[in-house]
Amino acid sequence: MTAVSRTRLEPDARRRQIVEAARTLYAERAYDDVSLAELARAAGVTRGLLHHYFGSKREIFLAVMRDSTLMPETELPDLLHLPLSESVRVTMDWILDAAQTYGQAWVAASGAAELHGESDLQVVVDEADDRAARLVLDAVGLPDSPVLRARLRASAAYVKALCREWLQRGTLTRDDVLDLLTTHLVHVLEGS
Repeated sequence: MTAVSRTRLEPDARRRQIVEAARTLYAERAYDDVSLAELARAAGVTRGLLHHYFGSKREIFLAVMRDSTLMPETELPDLLHLPLSESVRVTMDWILDAAQTYGQAWVAASGAAELHGESDLQVVVDEADDRAARLVLDAVGLPDSPVLRARLRASAAYVKALCREWLQRGTLTRDDVLDLLTTHLVHVLEGS
C-alpha cells in the first residue's frame, strides 16, 4: 500500500478545493450517487477532513449549490444611460455568462429544489433568486421595491426553464434565451 502525500493548505483554500472536486462529481452524477468516500478521494483529503470543514455530505452539496449561484466575476458596466430594454438585455447577457459557467449544477439545483418543496436547498435557491432580483433592479436603475423584486423572483422559474432548454436539452440557443428573457423582463419591469 502506497502512502498518499497530502499538502497543507489554508482553510479557505482547502474548502475551495473540496467544493471544486464536489462540483465536478455532482455535474456528472446525482447527489445520491456520490459517496463521501468518493468526495474525499476526488478532493485528495480524508473523510474526517470533509466532516471537519462541512459536517456532512449535504453541507458539501449546499456549498456547491451556493457557489453555483454566484454572478460572473466580470463587472457589469454602467447601464443607467441606456433605455430599459437595452439595459435589461446587457444584464441578462451578463447573467447568462454565469449560467453558462455554472449552468449544469445551477439548473440541477434549482430543479431539485422546486421538486422537493421547502428544504435547505430551496432556501439556497430562494436566496439566489432574491439576490439576482436585486442585482437586476440595481443594474437597470429601478428602485428596490418589494413589488418589483417579487415580479422578478416569480420570473426566476421562467429563467431556469429557459436555461434548462438551452444547457441541458439543447432545444434553444443562448441567443434564443437572451431574446426571450429580454422581452419577458422588460414587460415585467414596465408593468409597474
